[in-house]
Amino acid sequence: MLELVQVTKRFGPVEALKQVSFVLGPGVTAVVGPNGAGKSTLFHILTGRVLPTSGSVAFNGLPPAKIRAEMGFLAEEPPFYPYLTGEDQAWYFNSLRENPVSRDEVRAMLEKWGVSERKKIRDFSLGMRKRLGLACAFLGYPKFLILDEPFNGLDLEGQRLVEEEFASYRAQNKILIFSSHQLERVTLLADHLVLLRGGRLVFSGEMKKLAEQASRVIFYLSPDTPRQLLQFPGMLEVDERGSWTTVTVTKEAALAFQQHLAEHGVSPQGSQVLLPELKALLNDAEKRGNSGAGRAADN
Repeated sequence: MLELVQVTKRFGPVEALKQVSFVLGPGVTAVVGPNGAGKSTLFHILTGRVLPTSGSVAFNGLPPAKIRAEMGFLAEEPPFYPYLTGEDQAWYFNSLRENPVSRDEVRAMLEKWGVSERKKIRDFSLGMRKRLGLACAFLGYPKFLILDEPFNGLDLEGQRLVEEEFASYRAQNKILIFSSHQLERVTLLADHLVLLRGGRLVFSGEMKKLAEQASRVIFYLSPDTPRQLLQFPGMLEVDERGSWTTVTVTKEAALAFQQHLAEHGVSPQGSQVLLPELKALLNDAEKRGNSGAGRAADN
C-alpha cells in the first residue's frame, strides 16, 4: 500500500505540490494532469529522489529510502550516458540497485525489449532509448514500479509489451504507477486514477467510481409525452428529432425523474446509462474539485 499524507513541496517561492493526500492499493494507477500539474515532482518524491517540504510518504509503512530495493523507476527522459552501449548502461543501472540481478538476466531483459546490446546509446532512436529505460526499470520486476510517460516514443510493438507488463503487475497484486497524456490508454489500462492540477489533488479513486459520479441516464419516451413533464431538475437535454423523445438527466436525478413520470402515468420505453469519455470525466472532476464540493474518497 502507498500512502501520502499532506505532502507539500516547495522550490523556493514555487509550491509544486500542495497538501496532497491519497492512498493506493495494488493494481495500475494513472497520474494525469496538464503540464505543470506536479506529476514529475510527485514521482521524484515517491522514488525518494526529492524530499517533501512537509508531509509523509510511505510504502507499506516505510519511507521511499527504505524500499529502494523493491522499486523501479522510469524517468520521462532517462539520464543515459551516450558513449555507453545499451548493455553497459543497463549493467551500470543494475549495479546501483541494492539487489542487482545477474548479467544473464540483464541481457534477457534487453532482448525482451528489443534493445541492441552493442550499439552506443548516442546512436539510439527515441523509441530505442525508451525501450532501454523500460528494460532498466523492470529489472528484477520490483514490487513498486513508477513510470513517467512510458508510451512516449514507442512503436506499436513496444506499446504492446508495456500493456502486457501492466497486466502482469495487476495479476501479481503489485503497485504500478504511470503518467500519460494519452487518455485513451489511461481509460483502458488504469484501475485507479490520481488527477492533479496546479499542484493540488483534484481526484483520487477508482476509475469506475469516477465514471459513476459523472454518468448520465437517457430515458426513451413516447413522442406524445407532454412537454411540460420533461422540465425537471437535473434534466440535461431533450431530443425530439427521432422516433422517440430522449431525455438525458444526471444520474443523481434519474430515480426522481422516473418517479415524476410515474406520478403522471408515463412509463419510459427504456433507459440507458451513458458513461462519458475520460476527458469529460476529468473536466467534471476538476469542476467539482475547484468548486470545493469535495473529492471522491481515496481507496
